[in-house]
Amino acid sequence: MFRRFGLTIGAIAVLSVVLVGCGSKPVVGVLLPTTGEAGNYGESIESGVRLAISDARDREELPPGFDVVWIDTESNPDRAVSELRRLASERGIKMVIGGATSTEAQALVEVLDELEVVCLSPTASTPGISKRSALFFRIFPSDELEGHTAARFMFDRLGQERIVVYSGAGDYAAGIEPEFRNQFVDALGGEIVARVDLTDGDWRPASDAAVPRSGVGAVYIIGYAPQILEVITHIREQGFDGRIVTTSAFFNDRIINEAGTMAEGIFFPLPPFDRTSETEPVLGFVNRYMDALGKAPDVFAAHGYDAMWLTIQVMTIANPPRTNEIRKAFHFGMNELMGVTGPILFDDYGDVKHYPKMFIVNEGQVLSYQRYIKTERERILREVQDLLVTGAGSN
Repeated sequence: MFRRFGLTIGAIAVLSVVLVGCGSKPVVGVLLPTTGEAGNYGESIESGVRLAISDARDREELPPGFDVVWIDTESNPDRAVSELRRLASERGIKMVIGGATSTEAQALVEVLDELEVVCLSPTASTPGISKRSALFFRIFPSDELEGHTAARFMFDRLGQERIVVYSGAGDYAAGIEPEFRNQFVDALGGEIVARVDLTDGDWRPASDAAVPRSGVGAVYIIGYAPQILEVITHIREQGFDGRIVTTSAFFNDRIINEAGTMAEGIFFPLPPFDRTSETEPVLGFVNRYMDALGKAPDVFAAHGYDAMWLTIQVMTIANPPRTNEIRKAFHFGMNELMGVTGPILFDDYGDVKHYPKMFIVNEGQVLSYQRYIKTERERILREVQDLLVTGAGSN
């Protein structure tokens, strides 16, 4: 994978020890959960990060002395913090890509000011986290926006006014559910007729009692991909044939492939990355990614790519790469760069100004809902025209 990248992880780590001593080199730590419960997401993010480095090297755009130290957080927020402390104290690092999960980001943000390290999160989405440190930035939309988007879509576009909600544990679900309720119930007047707690070992009987009895036409599932798959499998096996809307975490190729036909027609909001786009820079990114890995990138790979691409721009501007210079480069050094995930511009708190859009699984492919509707209209139009031609020929 990424043969052009040149150095192995081990070689990079060894080289970094040599280079970082004086603190004047643009060395970046990458703290990702490549093992553990979030390992699938971390591996995908890492693949995008590596491609961004490879692309920049091919274009001779890496700043002089640029290097990377790779850390597997093992999906453990305590390990993420301890490794960040080690990188800061032993290697003098002032910039990291980290906080891939909301739980790890919550832990890291508490020590950034103390350590004077800037953190760019590719995928953390917990509401309000950026307000807790001026040194924390993220390029993934807040869960508040995801919950808002899902609620409006279910009520306005799908016409579902009564639903059942399935909700898991952790910061991710806790960030999405309140805003979803605020929009769906308080703002739109919808009704959540039942809530199934996925942290309860007996959630399946609770689901069996809630869904058929209520007669709802749609459910909303809040959780990570494996948990979402469990719910989908169960309710489909129980005969539920209504609409299913879930979270952006479902966009995992392995999980979608495992779900097979059960994934068809499932909706979920995503940041504005559409890998079927035929425009740049998305088209070139997708083609290079497929050449390197033999598969299409998901939304997490795209955010990993943009996180490192943006970091390279920042470290080129921040000279020397000190904390305040890096922070200023994020806020003032760039004018709305166009990444593969869309235009990158931060607000005063370090949140990217991205708004989720709805996507659908159609014939095993993840398509933007707008593209899906357009394709369906074109298909129906062709069928009508074929019928008219056939009818005219038979007269």
